Amino acid sequence: MEFDCERPCAWVAASKSLFCATVFGLSMQIGPALAQGGSDQRSGQSLPPVTIDAPKPQSARPAQPARRAARSQSVSRRVAAPAQRQAVEPGARGAVGERANGPVVGYLANQSASGTKTDTPLLETPQSISVVTKDEIAAQGAQTIVEALRYTPGVTLDTFGATTFFDSGKLRGFDAPRYLDGLRLPIDPGTQFAYPRVEPYGLERLEVLRGPSSGLYGQTDPGGLINMVSKRPTALPQHEIVGTFGSFDRFQGAFDTSGPIDKNGELLYRLVGLARSTDGQQDFVHENKVFIAPSLTWRPTTDTSFTLLSHYQNIDNKGWQQYVPGGASLLPNPFGRVPYSRYLGEPGADGYKLEQFSLGYAFEHRFDNNLQFRSNFRYFDVSNNLVGVRSEGFFGFPTSATGVLADFRTGPRSINYVNSAVQNAALDNQVQADFATGPLMHKVLVGFDYQYQTATSDYKFAPIAPIDVFAPVYGAFLPPPSTLPSFINTETTQKQAGLYAQDQVKLDRWTLTLTGRQDLAQAETVSKGIFPAAGTYLQNDRASTGRVGLNYLFDNGISPYANYSTSFVPTTGTDQFGHVFKPTTGEGAEIGVKFKPSGPNLMLTAAFFDTTQQNVLTADPTNIAFSVQTGEARVRGFEFEARGNVTRELEIVGGYSKYDPRVTKSNDGFVGNYLVNTALEQASLWAKYTWYDGPVAGLGIGGGVRYVGESFGDAANAILIPDYTLFDATISFDFKYLRPDLKGWSAQINATNLANRYYVASCVTGFAYCGLGAARTVLGTVKYAWN
Repeated sequence: MEFDCERPCAWVAASKSLFCATVFGLSMQIGPALAQGGSDQRSGQSLPPVTIDAPKPQSARPAQPARRAARSQSVSRRVAAPAQRQAVEPGARGAVGERANGPVVGYLANQSASGTKTDTPLLETPQSISVVTKDEIAAQGAQTIVEALRYTPGVTLDTFGATTFFDSGKLRGFDAPRYLDGLRLPIDPGTQFAYPRVEPYGLERLEVLRGPSSGLYGQTDPGGLINMVSKRPTALPQHEIVGTFGSFDRFQGAFDTSGPIDKNGELLYRLVGLARSTDGQQDFVHENKVFIAPSLTWRPTTDTSFTLLSHYQNIDNKGWQQYVPGGASLLPNPFGRVPYSRYLGEPGADGYKLEQFSLGYAFEHRFDNNLQFRSNFRYFDVSNNLVGVRSEGFFGFPTSATGVLADFRTGPRSINYVNSAVQNAALDNQVQADFATGPLMHKVLVGFDYQYQTATSDYKFAPIAPIDVFAPVYGAFLPPPSTLPSFINTETTQKQAGLYAQDQVKLDRWTLTLTGRQDLAQAETVSKGIFPAAGTYLQNDRASTGRVGLNYLFDNGISPYANYSTSFVPTTGTDQFGHVFKPTTGEGAEIGVKFKPSGPNLMLTAAFFDTTQQNVLTADPTNIAFSVQTGEARVRGFEFEARGNVTRELEIVGGYSKYDPRVTKSNDGFVGNYLVNTALEQASLWAKYTWYDGPVAGLGIGGGVRYVGESFGDAANAILIPDYTLFDATISFDFKYLRPDLKGWSAQINATNLANRYYVASCVTGFAYCGLGAARTVLGTVKYAWN
């Protein structure tokens, strides 16, 4: 059995390799083998807890030291105003009023809550964080979450090919769990196909938090997490209508309207919507999508706000994402390579439907200048229905080591039926106290979160007639699902509760961040399918995790930092004796520096890190049909990022990462090998220049280059995915510079993979499961905005 760093589904991770390949090839998601929005599970073994001694409360908050007060006046862009009084004026960049969950004009955000769950300047957060703003998303023409992260270092994308219908990725070589507004998104643990897809047009920002983060969030892999922040109602009116059209017959319309309802601004609203009809780069693929997100804010006083957040999304796809055999795409073949447009499924039969909706709230109340309470809640429901034919390479299908037969052109296939659904309720309550003990300034956070999730998963499959990958003939017989047994048929209920505490202690320019958390979790899985064996499986887990971080902020804007943190992720499944697995555990150390010069609105960050994950599943040496937990993976590396304005006219986003991702313990004989589907090196640079004066005022021209280094498609490191370089470009024009009566009108053209470079993005676990990259795409956008 291969070293299991890519848990394809909850139970297959513990199964024999032939079944693992089956569902792993099918699965379009690389998240952990558990319900991501559900429970945190833990065995008796736990990581060392982080102990926090609560400072003694003070009746009155003393004045800050004179030296600190002087700095606050001279470098006000690094000090946030009280949350309820913050507002960003139009055109402000890096404004004092910026909020961690609020709008940012341009590419650079100065505040974030992902690293601390408090509104904290990035320069004072002792952890590596990247913030992708909505302005950057719009400038690059990103249509998915994966596309929005293309210029962010440390993120591995397209792990199932560029045409996947899921927003999956990795951070620092490990699975990247996804959060929306600080609450974990759900996923069914059986097949991982009930997997919410987030619409980037509905987001204010994307935040990438790197490194182990279980001290605040509970079950997260040691590479970090992705937190997405929804658009919220605004105090100032703002409205826009956007139309997009281009490659693959894309027609898309979107709107965003927001502002006060009453004259006093006590009630605010926002309504964001999008509709799309588009083909895919592969033949016979078409997507219809509808997205709507209403929200409402009630502000009865300046110290209290209640925001209702909701959304509904329906995606109806004809056709299905296709793997292509490595023997006809990655390796030399006498007949050439299959083109980007090649479809190896069954047109008219394949299809995928995803329906999701959520309803929740964000409540804030400030009792006084020193004490505030926050509560976040969300109910999320997502379901999927899939019928998909795709290439195969597992037991029972005649194949070769290259994914095609000896004739170099015949590829085995299977029919797959998946029905899954998940319902999740998540709550996170927080109390924040700001006070002083002598010269020490404290920001103490105490929180309690709870999640309850139910999920169902039903997966059936069967071999069907193979296909000529170079001259496909469709029309194979497809056995109806009623004639097939359920390979996976599970019902899972998960509960998780976590208590956490944090103290951000300031002494002059020093900030010490201490975080500790205790998690309790339960899970019950009832299996009625072939695998796992029919029965009821119970798990009860607990974990203690934490973080300690230290940084120093110099007057010139340089902020060096260091941290150590731990993580855990419950692992579903059993060994050959029916014993449930322990959670995987992780630890990481990081040192870095952040720099925000006083002139341009620019921030530079660099970090070295060393992260290890233990209790990883590997093959049982006494019975390879099962797994044991003796594996370990370690990733060491360096990351650099530049983001913001070099000048008023020139905005940039650049990044570089170099990793050494290794298997350090394994029963499979792969110790020392590189981890699967993790690029060893990546580099990117995006730049856009906009003229505000002169004869071409209003014109913007930009472009980007993305380099993705070599990676490996299997645990044995026998499949090498070559490196590739892609080029993007954009041109835009603001018509208000042409004539005053055209104010609000703008147009933009984006092109990605300009040279139409042919490349293989990944091969998942073998040559049968190679995913092609994204073909050249050109999109035009017209927007009208008004206040």
